[in-house]
Amino acid sequence: MSSNSSWTPNESSETLLAEKGWLQGTVVSAVAYGIDVALFFMCFHLLWLHTNRTNYKKQLPLLIYITTIFILSTLFMASLANFTQLAFIQDRNYPGGPNAFENTMFGIPVDNLGNACGLITMILSDTLVVWRCMVIYRGCMVPMWIIMLFPCLMLTASIAMGIMWMLQVTANSPYFTSTKINYTVPYLSLSLALNIVITIVIVLRLLTYRRRITKALGSSYGTQYTSIAAMIVESAALYSTFSVALLLLFLTNNPISATFIESLTQVQIIAMLLIVFRVAQGKGWSQETMSRVMTSRPSVQAIRMGDLEYEGSKTCASSTSTGPPVVYKSNDRNSVEAAV
Repeated sequence: MSSNSSWTPNESSETLLAEKGWLQGTVVSAVAYGIDVALFFMCFHLLWLHTNRTNYKKQLPLLIYITTIFILSTLFMASLANFTQLAFIQDRNYPGGPNAFENTMFGIPVDNLGNACGLITMILSDTLVVWRCMVIYRGCMVPMWIIMLFPCLMLTASIAMGIMWMLQVTANSPYFTSTKINYTVPYLSLSLALNIVITIVIVLRLLTYRRRITKALGSSYGTQYTSIAAMIVESAALYSTFSVALLLLFLTNNPISATFIESLTQVQIIAMLLIVFRVAQGKGWSQETMSRVMTSRPSVQAIRMGDLEYEGSKTCASSTSTGPPVVYKSNDRNSVEAAV
């Protein structure tokens, strides 16, 4: 059977585009959930494999965290699928179509389940990136409370706005039903802004570490901690980039923003599980990373034995040696002289 334009519902193009965005967002969210499932089992396997009597106190919180995130992710996906099914199948004749159903029935129990899971997930995810920021800036000359004051204030404000938003979409209180304040905008804006700020400050810190390590040891050292891929994962740049796109579309009232809103929670979980995966692999930045990288430098004795080479061998006799002159060879003369 061929397509017939007369079968198109008698709705405006904006309404149809909003419905397309919502349905496509559900599909994207389902794909992202599949990635969540794979990452969860990979993280769980690594954390469980490395758990023993000596370090279980360190691994157990991460195991509980990823399990909680995975349960919330599953409940959110079930809620989204059920609500979409109601709008497009069971209640397809609702006046105004699925778009009107979504805007009117967002407070029903099945949708409230997804809203609650999304809110708790966002709080847990925002808390994780703030914690990673604190870990990466540990040892900085600036006092930690000065560095973390602004992110913690933003996190607190985001949680407060999230609670107000949740009450607004679920409560029947006259205050929340009559107020002209739409808490969706400040709630999303604060959470997204927090992740963008954290992404920037973590990338700046890792770039500083990278410059110091490269200057002292060369570009081949510490790459697993300061590579571009490491910075993208550690700073949750995936979620921040996604957030910027959502914020721009949402503020311009673009109907396609529905696609990003529906899949936002699952993308955020992907970013968080990638961070945990790096930590489980032992590649995540920790308090001891800098000293561990710096102690991996070639020893002076290795240089004296001629293990490193540079153009035009330099022969130098030690004043305390009775043997033949020692040959220093390296591809970078300055690094050898600095090491010696």
